[in-house]
Amino acid sequence: MNLYEKLARLRKRVEFMQEDAKGYGYTYTSEESILAKITGLMEELHLSLIPRIVPGTMKVTQVELKKKKFMKEVGLYDDVTNEYLVQADMEYTWVNNDDPAETIVIPWVFAGSQSDPSQAMGSGLTYANRYLLMKMFQIASSEDDPDAWRSKQRAAEAEEQKLIADKIVEEVDKAIHTYLDANPKGGPAVRKIVEKYRKDGDYFKIREAMVATKLLEEIKKELFKEEK
Repeated sequence: MNLYEKLARLRKRVEFMQEDAKGYGYTYTSEESILAKITGLMEELHLSLIPRIVPGTMKVTQVELKKKKFMKEVGLYDDVTNEYLVQADMEYTWVNNDDPAETIVIPWVFAGSQSDPSQAMGSGLTYANRYLLMKMFQIASSEDDPDAWRSKQRAAEAEEQKLIADKIVEEVDKAIHTYLDANPKGGPAVRKIVEKYRKDGDYFKIREAMVATKLLEEIKKELFKEEK
């Protein structure tokens, strides 16, 4: 496999991860869980991922944060704290270990804010790493279990199929009416074709795009063959 094929295979294997950590009022998928799943697949597929901070882009800025607080003794007041914002441009390079000359470079960025600059850098790198992997591989995350997520995925896929099928069925309906306008006694011929794909003959109830496509192709082939 080339590098793109390997990454596509990896994406297919990590399409969903359960949220397993909490912090700052949020539930999220921890970096440990993501790496535990992805690094094993990287080993299997012979992939390496190399992070790099772009030289000359790092900035460390001291910022003042104010929060409104209330104390009975003094009333409403501004609680002021100082933190360090550390940020830089990054590059992540995917390498095909079977052919190290084959690489893909992903431009990225990190930013972290803490009371200590080193902690700010560490949290920023962790956050950047976690979201690069989550977003690059389009990993869905939820407090639901995997079966619940896959059920939602199947429902979304079915709805998409229905929308596509509806568009094709519109063409089917136009083709049938065009044929019947020119051939008023052609109803049995139309019915014979439609019932191959929908037993009750109601093609408006077709929900699969592939079925609708095959019906349209056969109608054009069989009913309009004389025109060709």
